[in-house]
Amino acid sequence: MNALVAEIKDAAQRLGFDAVGITHAEPLVEAGQNLQHYIQEGRQGSMHWLKQTLRQRFDPRAFFPEARSVIMVALNYFRQEEMAIFPKESGNISIYARGRDYHRVVRHKLKKLLDWICDKETSAQGRIFVDSFPLMEKPLAVRAGLGWIAKNTNLILKQRGSFFFLGGILLNLSLPPDNPFTGEYCGQCQRCLNACPTRALTAPFQIDGRRCLSYLTIEHRGEIPEKFYPSLRNFIFGCDLCQLVCPWNQKYAANCMEKDFQTRFSVSQLSFVKLKKLTPEQYKVMFNGTAVSRLGYQRFMRNVHIAWQNGVQ
Repeated sequence: MNALVAEIKDAAQRLGFDAVGITHAEPLVEAGQNLQHYIQEGRQGSMHWLKQTLRQRFDPRAFFPEARSVIMVALNYFRQEEMAIFPKESGNISIYARGRDYHRVVRHKLKKLLDWICDKETSAQGRIFVDSFPLMEKPLAVRAGLGWIAKNTNLILKQRGSFFFLGGILLNLSLPPDNPFTGEYCGQCQRCLNACPTRALTAPFQIDGRRCLSYLTIEHRGEIPEKFYPSLRNFIFGCDLCQLVCPWNQKYAANCMEKDFQTRFSVSQLSFVKLKKLTPEQYKVMFNGTAVSRLGYQRFMRNVHIAWQNGVQ
């Protein structure tokens, strides 16, 4: 099995994954307790599915009872030229959503990896997840040795940063696990907390989802409370501020090699002059195949109008 693990990691790297680790499929007890506390305090906002799928989130075998191991992978999506926030005359889209929808890219690579494993071991069976199951991917990645969960609640890979997509394979084989990542390397730094315009990072390692710009512009289906309007600035889909100020990213974030993650949008394409006139049909064409398409026209235009008002005031 040790030899198989080495071959799996080599195969994952050949497919373009930047990091891969293996852990067991036992429940994430501590992470599950933390999530339960988070929900009890109502910090999930209107994301009611978190409560509805609580058990499944910390127990990999809730989806695949035969699971004995979890293969966790990370795929870089960062591009240095996109480090800057777009000017106020244009809508700003989170870096991760400027290229092809990561669900499709990561899932395709994981499918190839699982097929390779099944060809190598005929008894192997597995299930792929890339946000497709409500599994707690970041705690699984920590347990698989990939990195630590930082003060902004994102996973950081040491000497690589946090601009990574996560995904995994639940596997019925008992593979030797990697050592969990121990400790955290944020030190006394609080740049992410200070940069958050809505103070969603209420304390180190604590986030109030109801205040997060990514939640407000993407997950929240109702009207955005007016008190958050100024903080929205020109953000129309997500927010990168807590990652952009992170020293680990400023020092170590490297350009990704995945062509599918090349940006599809220019500053001029996202100018509010154009976005305000966008029709439902034009929206579908412009954002087809990207994560933005999952937002829907109505919520997208909700964000556009708030952000445009911020720019003209």
